[in-house]
Formats: sequence, C-alpha cells, structure tokens
Amino acid sequence: MATVKLRLAAGENLLDRLLEQRVELAHDCGGTLACATCRVIVREGLESLGAASEDELDMLDRASTFEPGARLACQAISGEGDVVIEIPQDAALRIAAPSQGTGINLSPSAARHFAAQLAKHPGAVAVRLAVQPAGCSGYKYRVDPAAAIGVQDVVFESNGIRIAVDPTSLPHVQGTTLDLVHDGLARRLRFDNPNAASTCGCGESFGT
Repeated sequence: MATVKLRLAAGENLLDRLLEQRVELAHDCGGTLACATCRVIVREGLESLGAASEDELDMLDRASTFEPGARLACQAISGEGDVVIEIPQDAALRIAAPSQGTGINLSPSAARHFAAQLAKHPGAVAVRLAVQPAGCSGYKYRVDPAAAIGVQDVVFESNGIRIAVDPTSLPHVQGTTLDLVHDGLARRLRFDNPNAASTCGCGESFGT
C-alpha cells in the first residue's frame, strides 16, 4: 500500500494533483464519478478536504469501501492544507455505472429474477456473469451468485443488482443486456450481446 504526502492549494482536485506528481492511480472513467478506481484512504488532513457528496458515498458503498477516510480522489477538493493518503493495493477493483453500449444491463424482469435468486443465497454480494469455452458456437454463458468480488472484477449495477464480470470474460459480454423471457411454460434468460457474431438456437452459446 503506497503512502503519499501532498500540500494542496485551495480548490485543488486531489486526483489532478496526484497525476501531476506522477502517482499511478487508476481513474478509468476520467473523473466523472462513474467508477471507483481512484479511491484512496486519507490518513491525515481529511478535514482540509470538502465533504463527500451523496453520490460519492454511494459509489464507495458499491465498491465495498467502508474504511474511515475513504475518498474518491476525483471528487476530493481541497480547502488548502497537507494530506497524507494511502493507495490500496486492490485499487484495480472496477466499479462501473452501466452506460449504453459499454455496461451490463438488466431488464426489469431479469432484475427481479436475480433479486429472487440472490435472496436464496444470503452470502451473495452480486451476480457473476462469465463465459467459458463450450457449446456449439464457441462460448457459453455462465451466471451464478457471487459470494465475493475479486480485485480485478469489473462490477456493474443495473436496476439495483450488481453484476460482477472477470477481466477475461468482459470483452465477450461488454454491452450485453439480459432479459427474462417466457418460452412456453418455461422461463429463460435471453442475452442481447453485441459481441456475438453467431448464436446457437438455445441462445446460451455464441461465437465472436
């Protein structure tokens, strides 16, 4: 865990200052409050920073970051003073807000389905979406309750449900919308995946 001490001028943004000092800190969304990759722990000088907004606190909560002094560097504005911050070793954790074409999105019916499934697994913190080599078209979807979020997972939130995706699976499912559809008397998940060049008749495997 890296420790950095800085003197900040009034109105200075903590992320901008860290980047000026060539401190390596992920900021995947470019400071737009759409991820939590720039989170830090302020060990000294927290009082010299402006208070965290409700949106920032919500994003920290989504990243399961509850340690005192936790802030998103992109949202921390100085009132002038010295700060000592720590950059967590697991700062690679990606928590992203879904956006059109890039996130993982759930239809309302799919979200209700997953909420019911997660309720049956009290220890689950998210739904894990992954792909594995299999099926008639090259890859097969796998959807399971996730008991933990890995440090390299990308985590999306849609209709109140967290969806964790490992970095290997992400290129194959990015931009996918999941829907719950009725097929006769049965129900099944439908994957609207823009990365799929071909899909088998069952809809559970695809090729790219």
